Amino acid sequence: MSQTELPEVSKEFWQENQKIKRKTPKKGGPYSKQDKEARRNEVYRLHFDYGYSARKISELMKVNRNTINGDINYWYSKIVKDHDIFNPEPEIVINLQRLENQRTRLREEIDKAISIQEKLAIERLIYDINSKILNTHQRLTDSARRIWDLSTDRLNEWMKKNKRTERYMTLSDRFNVSEKAKEKIDKIIKEDRRRRKL
Repeated sequence: MSQTELPEVSKEFWQENQKIKRKTPKKGGPYSKQDKEARRNEVYRLHFDYGYSARKISELMKVNRNTINGDINYWYSKIVKDHDIFNPEPEIVINLQRLENQRTRLREEIDKAISIQEKLAIERLIYDINSKILNTHQRLTDSARRIWDLSTDRLNEWMKKNKRTERYMTLSDRFNVSEKAKEKIDKIIKEDRRRRKL
């Protein structure tokens, strides 16, 4: 299949892949470090920039689907680690990465813009993307907080079931209070939330 029939795969990857095939035909076995890095970068681009599935990427790149799945899992793990997200919701993480990619591309376009109108239009797009990124971070924080709250509730249920007298306010606080004190604090928090809604 020619390069022109596969416009989604980057020209650089396709050309390098063809050179490698001409020099030493691949008969299986591990990839070299350079080959693996080039492949993973291309998988990243096709999956995060274009939203392609592992099956589609496998077809486009002519690479085993299990290898592509492994590369996608590698990128998800790296993104989660880089963003220090506790138990993330995958769709939010993907969206965040796509927005950051778009922002980078737009930032590069500002330097190429000739008129002030073009620059302002690009800056407005960057502002919108920054707002979406902040919103996404807020959603991740809310998600992590829900997980912590659920963990605290379960821990307190276990403590009650096992006739312990102390209760945790949140799992991250690492301090405990008596059962009566917790009830009073919960009441204060509920009243405060109710007042803020009014």
